[in-house]
Amino acid sequence: MNRRSLRIERSQHRELAQRRLVFVVFGGQRSGSTLVASRLNSHPRIVCHEEVLLPALDSEPSLRKWLIANGHPPWLRVLPSIRESFLDSVIESDPGAGIDVVGMKVMYDQISLWPKLSYLLPPVGRVWHDLRLLRWMRNNEVLVIHTLRRNHLKMLTSHTLAARTGRFHSRDASQTAAASMINLPLRGLIIRLQRIESAEKVARDAIRGLRSMEVWYEDYVGPQGQEIEARLCAAVGQQVPAGGLTSPLAKVSSGNLRDTITNYDDVARHLSGTRFERFLD
Repeated sequence: MNRRSLRIERSQHRELAQRRLVFVVFGGQRSGSTLVASRLNSHPRIVCHEEVLLPALDSEPSLRKWLIANGHPPWLRVLPSIRESFLDSVIESDPGAGIDVVGMKVMYDQISLWPKLSYLLPPVGRVWHDLRLLRWMRNNEVLVIHTLRRNHLKMLTSHTLAARTGRFHSRDASQTAAASMINLPLRGLIIRLQRIESAEKVARDAIRGLRSMEVWYEDYVGPQGQEIEARLCAAVGQQVPAGGLTSPLAKVSSGNLRDTITNYDDVARHLSGTRFERFLD
């Protein structure tokens, strides 16, 4: 293919991308972001990629593989201009026949150029926010689907259990009952809950002014689930397909904290009298 043909092809892809709606499923760990992304991905006219900015992601598309394909060293992934070029390539690539909407997952710490600092100290990490990424989202009129969870203790418990078992997401419901209990360390517990609270606030500030909608995990997996799916589909210009949206994912842990935390009574006493007491069963 000569250079002129290549330019024409890229121009055509860019024009198609401009007509294609783009969304981001944005959330913290264990907030239901993967559930929302996988269900949207089940829609015949929607494709939702995984965490494309995750350094170790092996699936396509991924920033890591894009850097390799373009002959760039891995450390360039922290440059805002590189991240922007990669995201352009994601939305300009051909997603397949019949696809009108393209999305991807972006976690709270991935809007930062220093993700680890952003995760550990959200208020400090905001200094390292990738403003070019946020501007890219605004310029491309990206819809931000912000996933949230009211019970931060359940978020923390779910993450601790997943980290211990090495299973952050399961597609086999029969395996979720095994090794489903943990001892939740009291040391640093309140600090970790404060970190989740702070990260949520920082994230809300970061996406202020962008097109966004909030999806609360407790509502989504409850009686309001179908209504929320209808709103999600409408927000991206689609109707709910026959049979609804589906996901291969199975719950990793019980929804009851007493069934999951072996030292629940100690945790309850530790949180008693604090603002986090409301998260107890």
